[in-house]
Amino acid sequence: MRVIRGRLQIGKYHGALVLWASLGLFAVAGRASSFIIIPTYDSTIVKDANSAAIENAINLAIQQYENLITNTVTVKIYFEEMSGGLGASDAIPETGSYQGFYDHLVANDANPAAIAALSANGGDADTNGGINPVTGNSFIDIKTPDIRALGFTNGPDCVLTTVGAAQYGLPYLCASGSGSSAYDGVIGLNVGITYPPKVAGSTTYGLISVAEHEIDEVLGLGSALYNCTPSSAPSGTTCKADGVINANNYGYGEPMPEDLFRWSAATGGTRTLGTNCASPTSAYFSYGPSTGAIAQFNNACNGADFGDWAGNSPVRTQDAYATPNTNATIGYAEISALSAIGYNIAPEPSTWAMLLVSLVGLGIAKRRLQR
Repeated sequence: MRVIRGRLQIGKYHGALVLWASLGLFAVAGRASSFIIIPTYDSTIVKDANSAAIENAINLAIQQYENLITNTVTVKIYFEEMSGGLGASDAIPETGSYQGFYDHLVANDANPAAIAALSANGGDADTNGGINPVTGNSFIDIKTPDIRALGFTNGPDCVLTTVGAAQYGLPYLCASGSGSSAYDGVIGLNVGITYPPKVAGSTTYGLISVAEHEIDEVLGLGSALYNCTPSSAPSGTTCKADGVINANNYGYGEPMPEDLFRWSAATGGTRTLGTNCASPTSAYFSYGPSTGAIAQFNNACNGADFGDWAGNSPVRTQDAYATPNTNATIGYAEISALSAIGYNIAPEPSTWAMLLVSLVGLGIAKRRLQR
């Protein structure tokens, strides 16, 4: 059975309007010593008879990011159990100026190849007036950990709410807020069908991989496209970004950072942020037409995340559907996407291949769970 993971739509429509950099509303953050993810565990995990094994698996997933990412950022994530599906994430992107985002992406220089391709294909804010090359407006939606990774000081913006949570089998979702009780996102995990605590088998899925998939989304991976099926597409048979509403039709809103690298063909084509659900088109994660596809996006109007991978071989952590009895960790495609949106990677991108070879040697890299 294929289990959808991450199908909970990210609450883009909750995002507050935050005009960074170009309007001078936020100062650039100072550099700290390390990348840290602080987990908070809901009582559904703490009181679980297998809480030690569950928390250990989540902590192992967290350790992958703390060893991999070098930006000076502390991320706060609330983990809880869910009763259906496999995993879900909820976070609140904030809307900011594309000019400010682009300038800090260049200054951070986490992925020179991605930046060079973006600049060469209509993405250079200094030559196109700060207009994003996907939807043609001057804004972009970005999640708070990624905002801080780029050097801004925006704090966590998710406060826990029970409103709407029950329909997803979750104790809590995110509501817009701030302060010491705020998180960067909420992650739900269905530990009733994962190992641990279950035994690996044909109907169980690796908890480390599930956790990593959802952590990727809280950190900033994902698309602005509305999760839809042919019967739920907000504008008939066309699935578009969940943004500006014109009459009874959904228009394109702002892209997410990963959408800047969303192309209609494996060898380039055009940037795309939409598909006809009656006859879905393909979309690929690529730096640009000259670099070739790194992974294929899930662009099929199947209710799963458009920012996930389509699930072609090899099995990857960010696949839209989970493959039983697999437990892959973040690999080249996920690392490429995280660095493209501003996360600095250790070692440098030129040595990613060596990193993956090392992971395979440790028996970690090719064990994966799909969505």
